[in-house]
Amino acid sequence: MVTDDQSGGGAVFLAHGAPSLALEDTAASRFLKSFAAGRPRPESILILSPHWETEGLKLSAPGPLRTYHDFRGFPAPLYEISYPAVAGEAEVGAVAHLLEAGGHDFQMDSRWGLDHGAWVPLSLAFPDADIPVTALSLPHDSTPATLFALGRILAPLKEKGVLIVGSGSTTHNLGEIRPQGSAVPDWTTGFDRWLDKGLQSGSIDWFGELGSAPDFRRNHPTEDHLLPLFFAFGAGGPETTAQLLHRSYEYGTLSMSYYDFAPRS
Repeated sequence: MVTDDQSGGGAVFLAHGAPSLALEDTAASRFLKSFAAGRPRPESILILSPHWETEGLKLSAPGPLRTYHDFRGFPAPLYEISYPAVAGEAEVGAVAHLLEAGGHDFQMDSRWGLDHGAWVPLSLAFPDADIPVTALSLPHDSTPATLFALGRILAPLKEKGVLIVGSGSTTHNLGEIRPQGSAVPDWTTGFDRWLDKGLQSGSIDWFGELGSAPDFRRNHPTEDHLLPLFFAFGAGGPETTAQLLHRSYEYGTLSMSYYDFAPRS
């Protein structure tokens, strides 16, 4: 059997930050630009972003993926960025097969493409856009447990060299953002510490009551940006441990945390 290390397959969580991350020179953008250098090249990428929320589960149909500029008020050069990735027929078929085998109802979607939660981190980590990409939506009724289970169903894709990516942010309160370079408040770092402890436990049960986490609603007025983390957690497979690859903070309260999920050694 081909291992993840040999094939380029794996499961990771990538913070995507503000759309302007694609243009700015920050600790997080530099990390993403170096991300691929230390890993085998994936055969394909499967990504779940919080910016594609849908009623029910959707999967990108084979074909070119639109670069969707789903934001307003940013510098003009940002709207000129194109990430011309393609969803391959075989790659989409492999995802669909596992979803069907796992009892998931889903729809193919040929309209959405890649939102900034997907193309911003991918354009920094894999700038040539020459790796097939399949996008998976975030159903409105998702919970940590349902996304963890979804990741587990799709975990076998790693053996085929698929890099399974959850994109989002471990803290995400846009009403609390501050000037770039501001001091990071305790309620932000405290939540990240709680999250790290839960991920190191290896159990999704830790996250059964998100509302009981320290300062949860202050960090996440809505849960959408945190939820993809649990998809990547589940995709790590049984006996998974979380390795924090990088953490920095932008705009004071926006955590740029990056995790790799792999079986415990």
